[in-house]
Amino acid sequence: MSSETKTRRCAIWFAISDLKTHGYLIDRCCGKDRIFDLIAWNRDTILGLLVCTARTENIRSCHDEITKISALMQDRMVPGRSELWLYHPGGRSRYQILPGGAISIREAGL
Repeated sequence: MSSETKTRRCAIWFAISDLKTHGYLIDRCCGKDRIFDLIAWNRDTILGLLVCTARTENIRSCHDEITKISALMQDRMVPGRSELWLYHPGGRSRYQILPGGAISIREAGL
């Protein structure tokens, strides 16, 4: 197993742990054709989550995934919110995926 795969797996488990801490129930999506890595929900929110890892805080490496989810958001094919969590050596950066692309989210909570 490559170190990239191990890093990504760890990032997904960090995300699961963080979501559980904030009261979410989580379902992990698998398969090469999946759109999201995790679907999480609580009483108020449905969250489609894409988890990426990178060596820098730049989201360019996730461009294709953002474009795909953005198009689905434009067509109103995704219920709830869609986010990208980018894990990098400096920590984690959160982005909300919207019909026009992704915008940074300040870390105030989920």
